[in-house]
Formats: sequence, C-alpha cells, structure tokens
Amino acid sequence: MHHARATLREQGYRLTPQRNLIWEVMRDAGRHMTAEEVAAEVRRTLPDVNVSTIYRTLDLLVSLDLVVETHLEGSACYYEVSPEPTHHHFVCTQCGAVGHFGDELLAPVHEELGVRRAFAVSQIQVTALGVCRDCQAVAGVAADAPAPDGPSA
Repeated sequence: MHHARATLREQGYRLTPQRNLIWEVMRDAGRHMTAEEVAAEVRRTLPDVNVSTIYRTLDLLVSLDLVVETHLEGSACYYEVSPEPTHHHFVCTQCGAVGHFGDELLAPVHEELGVRRAFAVSQIQVTALGVCRDCQAVAGVAADAPAPDGPSA
C-alpha cells in the first residue's frame, strides 16, 4: 500500500473510491495537472464524480503534504505528487515548457532565513518565469548559459 493511502487512514480519513482514484491519477500522471485535467481523467472511470469532490480531495492531499499546489503560469493552479527531493520550477512564458531545479540552489535563502534571522523554514516555493533556450533560438536570441534541467511537461 502506498504511503498516501496509509497517511489518509492514519489521519482518520476514509479511503473512498473517489479519493483513491484521484490519488492514482495524480501518482500515475507523473506531471503537473490542473484540477480540471484531474477531473477529466477521473471521469473516465467515475463519470458522475462532482468537480467539487476533486477540489476538496486535492485540498486534502495538499494539506497532508502528499500533493504540492503550484502556480506555474498566470493564475492557473497545478498539482503534482510531492516530489522527493524537493524541486522548483522554471516556466517559459512563450511556449509553456516547464523545467525543474533543485532546492540546493536556494541554500543561501535557507541560510539567511534559518541562521541569520532565526526563522524556521518549512517550505519554499519558487517559480522562475522567462524564455527557454528553444524559444530564444526561434527569436534569434542566444542563450547565455545552459539550463540546469531540460524542459519537461
């Protein structure tokens, strides 16, 4: 049994067919998804599931740190299974490609907040917006440095 199901039970939540399926969709997707994309995928199996059930379950999974809620572009909200290790995002504002970079790049922020300001950091979320190498090439602008991680959907 995956730790998410165990976590739900340990926290006193019922493992309903809807919750189980929503978790499976998120886990199997291996990518960022909007609530609407999750709903569309869930409805392939459970056509009558209400969109409010999707949102409530995603909120629950976020509150239990099983799923991360991220704003990648504009006001759109995306969800993904909590990554191990923690990662952050860079998003191309031209084509929408999403890449990841590790938490180790934020070591100076953790140091400043944790040690110098005595602030107990529980989570940092960073989304960098810009133009990817491919879109720069199309526009005739050379990329200055290699990307830390290639784009992924």
